[in-house]
Amino acid sequence: MEKLNYETIRKYQSFQTIEEMDQAVRGFLYKHKSELSDGTLEVLRVIWRHSVKVVGVSFAKYDYIAERVGVSRRTVIRAVNTLEEKGIVKKVATKRMNGSQGVNLLIIQSFASVESLQAPVSPQDVTAPVTPNKTENKLSSLCENKNIIQKQEKSAQEEIDELPGSIPKEFVQVVKPYFKAVEIYKLWNSVMVAYNKVKFLQEIESLVDYVIEAFKHTLFAQKLGKIHKSFEGYFYTVLYQLFLDESRREYRARVGLYDFIEGEMRFS
Repeated sequence: MEKLNYETIRKYQSFQTIEEMDQAVRGFLYKHKSELSDGTLEVLRVIWRHSVKVVGVSFAKYDYIAERVGVSRRTVIRAVNTLEEKGIVKKVATKRMNGSQGVNLLIIQSFASVESLQAPVSPQDVTAPVTPNKTENKLSSLCENKNIIQKQEKSAQEEIDELPGSIPKEFVQVVKPYFKAVEIYKLWNSVMVAYNKVKFLQEIESLVDYVIEAFKHTLFAQKLGKIHKSFEGYFYTVLYQLFLDESRREYRARVGLYDFIEGEMRFS
């Protein structure tokens, strides 16, 4: 069991950049999300968000994670064990400077990217079926209908594809059924205004879940007729409050959570 200090934590850094870490987690979620409970997914998200100081390494206490997710400490332990079994997280036990047991480092592991998991199957791996003429005619008709739908959606998709690459795909996928590219771009500008105003230590990519939550909340409010001015303004207000709440949690993590080394390691 290793002593917990900054050098030890840095030794376990598992990614060079936050983007590399994000790609690994998204690849894991793409493959395993349906196998995990909502509670386990939320535990992973908290670990993910708190693995940016040393990229890939979280030293959040189980109690903190439990408070953040709204579950028991025992549930967090089970979730971490599940994530370790699935291969996305590795636990490393540590001890405090006084020799007592410290927190477990939760280290996010490398995982295949979504793009590699979506790689098309080689034509040689597919056996061509022998199909009766009647079935061929039905398939032909279905293909024609599909082509019509694709043509109708093509111009809208091309417009979406023109959005800057800095806008996370997760956000675009959620918003694009309701807004055109220009409106999506304006909404994301509001996101960045709120993000820069709060002055997070985290990168914006680790906060996308909050952005999507704010959008869904605003969309629901619109359906209920609660928005009396602009959708964008309401969205900004909701998101800014979510960001403030997360910023306070981030601050508590820095001031309180980092005290686990008996005051010998401090972060400014």
